[in-house]
Amino acid sequence: MNQQHIADLSAELIMKYYDNDYMPFLNAMDDDALWYGPAEGQFLHGRDKMIEVWNEDEHNLRFTLGNIEVMHTSAHPSFCNVMLSYHVTTHYPDHHDITLYQRLLLTWCERIIEDEVGSKEKQPRILLCHISNPHAKHDDDVIYPSNFHEVYRSDTSLSKRGERIHFHGLDRSDYFFLSDTIIYIEAAHGGRHSILHTTEGDIESASTITKLEKQYGCLFLRCHQSYLVNPLYIRNIRRFKLTLTNGIELPIPEKKFTDFRNKATKFCKY
Repeated sequence: MNQQHIADLSAELIMKYYDNDYMPFLNAMDDDALWYGPAEGQFLHGRDKMIEVWNEDEHNLRFTLGNIEVMHTSAHPSFCNVMLSYHVTTHYPDHHDITLYQRLLLTWCERIIEDEVGSKEKQPRILLCHISNPHAKHDDDVIYPSNFHEVYRSDTSLSKRGERIHFHGLDRSDYFFLSDTIIYIEAAHGGRHSILHTTEGDIESASTITKLEKQYGCLFLRCHQSYLVNPLYIRNIRRFKLTLTNGIELPIPEKKFTDFRNKATKFCKY
C-alpha cells in the first residue's frame, strides 16, 4: 500500500465530502467499517448503514474547508493511518456561520475486491473513521449537530474564494491551505526550502520558493528573490520596500520596484 497515495486520496475524499459530494467517501468505506461521529452517540457500523443514514438526511448546508494538514503512518504494508486536521465553516440557510477546528482519523486496509466479470484486485478501503473532537449533540441533529456551545473562531475569516495550496512540509506532512490565509512566503535553508507565514503560524515547506511561484504565481507576487507576497496583505508600498498588514516590512529591489508596484496595483483592481 502506497502511503502517500492513501494520504492524497484521503484529502481528496474529504474535500469532495465537504462539497456535498459524499458518495466517493462512503464508497471507500469497508463493508465492516466503523464510523465515530463528532457528537455524542454518533456511531455507525458498516458501509450499507452509513449510506442508508446519509441518504435519509436532507439539508441546505454549505461548507468551507481550509488549511488541511495530512499526516500518515503505518506499522504494516497492508494498513495505513491518516490523520487530517482542518478548519470547516458550516454556512446555514439563515446566514449563520460556525467555524470548527476538526480532527479526523482514517484507518485504511487493503481488500481483495471482485468485479462484475470475476476479476480480482487489491483496493484500499477505510476500516475506521473517527472524528476525535466530540461535543454535545442537539435534538434536531441527523448527522452533524446544527449548533455548538463552544466553537473555534479564527481571527481571520476563511474566504470562500481562496484557492487550496498544496505543499509538502519538512515534517513529512501534506498541507492544503486556503491561499487567503497565507500572508507571505520566504526562502529558507539557502533557497532549498521555504517558510509559509500564515495567519495561524509558520510552516516549513520542502518546496523552493521558485517552485511555489511557478505553481501559484497567479495568487502571489515576487517582490524579492527571497519573498513571495500575498497582495491581499499589502498595507503600503514605498521606495524600496512594502509593509504588510501585520507590520512586517519586505524589501523590493530598486530595479524591480516600478514593475512590482504596477503588478500590485493591477491585482487590487480585481
